[in-house]
Amino acid sequence: MAQKKGKNKFGITPSMIFLNLLLVLIICTVCFFTYNIINGEDNTSSEPPFTAVTSEPPETSAPATTAGSTKKPDSNSSVATSDNEPTLDFDKDYFSSSLFIGDSISTGLSLYGFLDQQNVFAQQGLAPSTALDADIDGVTLSDKIASFKPKKIFVMLGTNSVGYADNETLAGNMKELVEKISSLTKAKIYVVSIPPVTAEAEKSDENALTLKDITDYNTKLKSAISGTSATFIDLNSILSDKDGYFNADYAEMDGIHFMGKTYEVMLSYLQKHSS
Repeated sequence: MAQKKGKNKFGITPSMIFLNLLLVLIICTVCFFTYNIINGEDNTSSEPPFTAVTSEPPETSAPATTAGSTKKPDSNSSVATSDNEPTLDFDKDYFSSSLFIGDSISTGLSLYGFLDQQNVFAQQGLAPSTALDADIDGVTLSDKIASFKPKKIFVMLGTNSVGYADNETLAGNMKELVEKISSLTKAKIYVVSIPPVTAEAEKSDENALTLKDITDYNTKLKSAISGTSATFIDLNSILSDKDGYFNADYAEMDGIHFMGKTYEVMLSYLQKHSS
């Protein structure tokens, strides 16, 4: 008997073949996407891949801010609050006629760009007893004062000597330096406390500085200059943590020198207390 049109001997029509192929395609597609989803979940953890986090690197440059800046330090910082809460609102122009005398810590004022080089008379290793005779780029302190004619002078010296010399003697040397500067200029003189060290730096065998020695020197320094025309500024009240050590947020890895942002804190504080 003749076969019906559209059917083979097994009774399968072209439409049935098409539907079966479509079903197979759908099943394969579902399996493919299911496989990818399962694989994706296996390769995704609840936490991002581990990456090493290092401490903030030393800043190589930092543009000076101007008055009105609202930038604040990390809220987790242990720096004292209230009147001593750090602000970053110094005006570079305010210090345009000021001279800073200091050691390697003070060199950062110009190296980081917060002040111009003409505003800084500083050198690595400078001490109260050597500042008067120091020759920095062919210029002595007396020459610098005579040519620059500063209206304000900020002196921060002693870090290189504390721990090696008698603090009473060091404070006396600072008094002599202040009196000599007073004889050379009518500028207002401010003696700034030397900064503390971090707790980690104090433990270092390579470091002779201790918080106790620094505090003792600053106390004797304040007393020594009390009879002079200079004004003492306690910078440590803004740089110290709750235990009196150098706030790690502001210190370089050696626990002694300043990070770039610390100069902003310093200058803002000095501006506030020398106005």
